[in-house]
Formats: sequence, structure tokens, C-alpha cells
Amino acid sequence: MNPVITAVIIAAASFLLGGIPFGVIIGKSMKGVDIRTTGSGNIGTSNAFRALGPVGGSLVFLGDTLKGALPVLAAGWLISDPFVLSVARIAAGACAILGHNFSPFLNFKGGKGVATSFGVFLALNWLISLICFAFWGLIVLVLRISSVASMSAALCLPILAFAFNQDMPFKVFAVMAFLLVIYMHRSNIKRLINGEELRMSTKEKKNVSGSSSDGTSGEASSDSDSEK
Repeated sequence: MNPVITAVIIAAASFLLGGIPFGVIIGKSMKGVDIRTTGSGNIGTSNAFRALGPVGGSLVFLGDTLKGALPVLAAGWLISDPFVLSVARIAAGACAILGHNFSPFLNFKGGKGVATSFGVFLALNWLISLICFAFWGLIVLVLRISSVASMSAALCLPILAFAFNQDMPFKVFAVMAFLLVIYMHRSNIKRLINGEELRMSTKEKKNVSGSSSDGTSGEASSDSDSEK
């Protein structure tokens, strides 16, 4: 098959795969709970740990990470043309992230894409991805604010892309991924500015009457609605 056509098919499939809401599926199958109606209302890992416990949260993290990594790996397996492959891998990763953030299975609402982005970059460059993950963990340990940790780790992406002298498509993608993470955390940024962002150790009340920044239910979510 023509490698360009293959790349387009992989990108479309990546969006659908990225859109699979593991938080919702695992929540309903394990606990009979719609994760969108508890905690922050976010479908990602942090809220899954809160609503489903360590086993459920770990499964959601694994699922969200794999749906970011697998499309990138699939492009490498199916496309041999070097130029098309360099673009196809990034396109597949981008579509997986967008599928998670704007899931076609949830009326184009979703999460914030941090765990899925981690999976994408893990497949693109495992060293850069693990450094960002370690930095995320360090910020969580020190500040106990997941949103700050996620945005800080995202900022590391373009910095490391240039520091490790990656090719231009990777550099551009790293910058765009960082900007998307910042955009998806805009409500968290407002709470940080107002001094209202809760730390991860702070218990939050169930509140699902409004709409959070990622389109899922939750009137006032804590910093923990940031995914990783």
C-alpha cells in the first residue's frame, strides 16, 4: 500500500484509539461508577486514582499511556519510507492525544492528555519522556500540585527536544504538545493565580454540578484533575 495512504489510515485509527475513555470504561466495569460524576469529573489518571483506588487508577494510567504509544509504534511497523515515517509517527501521536482530549465517544469531550502524551513521547524518544516523567514526579513530591507538575513536565519537552538536538518535526511537535497541555489546564492556571488550587493531599468534596475546563462534569476540581 502507498505509504502516504497508510499514514492517513494510521492517523485516523489513532484518533479513534485515543478516544477510548479508559477512565469511564474501567470505572463502570470495576466499581459501577461513572468517573465523570465523581471527584474532579476528569476521565484521567489522577481522578481515577481518587475514584477507583490504586488498582483502577493504575489501569487507567496504563490504558491512557498505551493508547498514546501504540499508534506511534504501529507507524514504525507499517511504514518503511523514512520521510513519510518521520511525519506519520508524529501525526499518529498527535491524533491519539487529540482523540483523548476530544473523544468521539464522549461527544468530543475528554481529558487533558498528559498520560497519553507521555505514551506518545515514550514511543518517540524514551529518554526524553522518562526525564519529563521524573521531573513530574519530583514536582509532585515537592509541591503536591499535580497541575503544576504536569505543566512543568510538558515544558521540559521542547527544552529537551532542543537540548538533545532532535529533528525539526520532533521539536515542533514538542512545542505544540506543551502548548496543548497549557491550554487544557487553563482552569487550573486561573485557580493557581487566585490561590484556589488544592494540593494533592487535600480532600475534595464530590461536586459535579458544573462543567470543568476539559468538558467533563465537575464544578470546581482540584489540581488533581490534571492527568499523568
